[in-house]
Amino acid sequence: MPRVVNIHIDLDTKPKPAEGLDILLVSTDGILPVGTYRGVDEVRAKFPDIAGALHKIPRKVSALFNQGKTTLAKTLIRKIKIVGFAPPASPEELISAIEEFQQTDNDWYTLFTDQDGDDYVQALAKFAEESEPTKAELGAGIEDHRKFYFGQTNNRSLAGAFARSVIIYTDNLDEEADTAYVGNVGPFYPKSVSWMMKRPQGLTVPKLTDPQRDALEEANINFLTKEYKREFIKNGVCWNGEFIDNQLGADYLAKFMRENMYDILLVEPKVPFTDAGFATIASAVFKTLNRGTDLGIIARDPESEAGVFYVTVPKRAEATDEQARARHMPDITWKALVEGAVHRVWVEGTLSANGLVA
Repeated sequence: MPRVVNIHIDLDTKPKPAEGLDILLVSTDGILPVGTYRGVDEVRAKFPDIAGALHKIPRKVSALFNQGKTTLAKTLIRKIKIVGFAPPASPEELISAIEEFQQTDNDWYTLFTDQDGDDYVQALAKFAEESEPTKAELGAGIEDHRKFYFGQTNNRSLAGAFARSVIIYTDNLDEEADTAYVGNVGPFYPKSVSWMMKRPQGLTVPKLTDPQRDALEEANINFLTKEYKREFIKNGVCWNGEFIDNQLGADYLAKFMRENMYDILLVEPKVPFTDAGFATIASAVFKTLNRGTDLGIIARDPESEAGVFYVTVPKRAEATDEQARARHMPDITWKALVEGAVHRVWVEGTLSANGLVA
């Protein structure tokens, strides 16, 4: 007999898919055309088991996708691009293959590979470091396709100092700590969160002595640790010691600002070489910095709640005759206070509008 009052609550707490980091996984097990995958079974079909053991590429994807039990995010990563190259004879050969691939497909940001050797990790970190163009290179027409590399190592003495790479130590490389780490924290992107104190699923705490832990911290290599019965990642840093969320946040600001600039220019028939035209260009900067504030990348003023940033927009009167003839408005400069988990740091930027105003 049914009761007079019946209440049923169906709460779907499963994380939803997240696809923000534009991930590329490079296989060196043989040539395979680039493809986009959304499930582990789909990947296993391309990379079948070897002697009953799960192939490394599906293993890495599984670690990336299956973080639903421990992630603090409300989403999960469910999209990855995979390309296969012939087995390289050296790290240099792998980098050359990646650079050749970039000529036809450069639409990716986060890089993983199946190579965990010291020489490969260092070469890939160097490749990512050199992927961000300088201001001079941007002025010369080089496109900005900066990359960010995640790698793993079982070498407690691995040395390096690169801003655009994150290395995590593990006793067992088969656990794929690099993709597990990104799968656990990456779904928050582009929201700024600390990459420390997170607990990736599927990893075991490495057997380290206190001096060995200290050495890894000094080398800016991340690792899973256990303190007071709590397991978590230390220290959430890039290989140069910068916090991961700060570097990802800075990259996001550059990407979002560039996209906004193109959006403006695609809808405006003509941006005049006037104060009003300069303000139109500057709107991309303000929109980006406000977006960064909403995402927690840029700090808020405790009283006004406004983002802590300063933008200098030039006046038409400040432009030289040569700049006017070349339709090159003076640079817009900005400065913002980046909100780290436990510290704050100033970041500066420049937007150059060369030939965009008339």
